Amino acid sequence: MSLYDSERRYRRRVWGGVIRFVIFVGVVVAAAMTAYEFGAEDIQGERRLYQAQLAEFERARGAAEQEAADLRVEVEKARLAVREWERRYETDVPTGTRLELLDLVTERLAAGVDPERLAFLIKAAEDKRECEEIETKRFLVRTPLYDGANTAVTFANDAVAVTGSGESETTDAGLPQAWYDPQKPVRLVFTRIDGQQTLISGILPLQQSVVHDGVEHHFMVKPGARGFAQVAAERCAYP
Repeated sequence: MSLYDSERRYRRRVWGGVIRFVIFVGVVVAAAMTAYEFGAEDIQGERRLYQAQLAEFERARGAAEQEAADLRVEVEKARLAVREWERRYETDVPTGTRLELLDLVTERLAAGVDPERLAFLIKAAEDKRECEEIETKRFLVRTPLYDGANTAVTFANDAVAVTGSGESETTDAGLPQAWYDPQKPVRLVFTRIDGQQTLISGILPLQQSVVHDGVEHHFMVKPGARGFAQVAAERCAYP
């Protein structure tokens, strides 16, 4: 074999190796580019997905914030409504002295007092009144077992007499006593000198006013010593 043929074969081998290397590098580069493109597309897809999720979260947060603002408005409205009802309750619903006066007026109307007369008395009422010193007496309350002496007292020179009756107090064994039970209702009778009577009943203490001959007799009756009721009477100019 000649030297020329040997060189030619050597050159072919060298170029064949170079070509194969170039082809290998091209394949690697093409594969890398393909992988890069696929990876870039995946990244872009994930980015779009994350952006869509972020937008949805923002919309949900905005809706929640709006709902919270609406709730705060409703809570404030409810708070104002409660305050208004409390103000109206304090203004319109009587309590304390107003309630006591309303109950007293209702009681007097139920007892048959003329509404016009009652209105006149209320309008004529004043703090300053011409009254005499309070007089205090006591009487024995009548019971089914006692109806004897000292069961009545009179005031203002016999202008008004006061008597009363009640239920007998009982022992632990259930035996009735001669004296009344102050824990049970009593019946009081206020009799004017002209014979007109006013009757009230209830558990002591009780109050009652009797008007006679331009004078108002105001009585406060409360329990006294055993068997007794104590009466405090005040005389005032009327009206």
